[in-house]
Amino acid sequence: MKKYLFLIAALALLISGCATMSNSSSLTCTPEIRKLSNADDRLFSDLLTQMGGVGFADESSFPEAKTRTLENIMVIVPYDNHQTGVERWTIEHDNPDDTASYTVKLIPDGHNGTTFSVQKEKEPTQP
Repeated sequence: MKKYLFLIAALALLISGCATMSNSSSLTCTPEIRKLSNADDRLFSDLLTQMGGVGFADESSFPEAKTRTLENIMVIVPYDNHQTGVERWTIEHDNPDDTASYTVKLIPDGHNGTTFSVQKEKEPTQP
């Protein structure tokens, strides 16, 4: 019985921890911007919401941002499920002058699936 009470308490703590994490802003995008990516719907969703994706990277880099909107996707190397594709995703934060860009690599896994990597692009240096 004590074991079950402990498990219930641990589960409640875990759930409450997840609830506090949900206060962070989520990455949104319009259907027009969505169409610019070569990623299929599931991969695109993972890039927006999953650990290691663009949304995750942006929340890590800009934890104070209240809004995150995917403003542009530029395809640098088209993805065709045979060779690695490269895209540049640009996110606007709370105001139009506050943006960040990420290099997204869409990598075929050799088993008809795709993995990805995301890297924040460096800010241009001012002279």
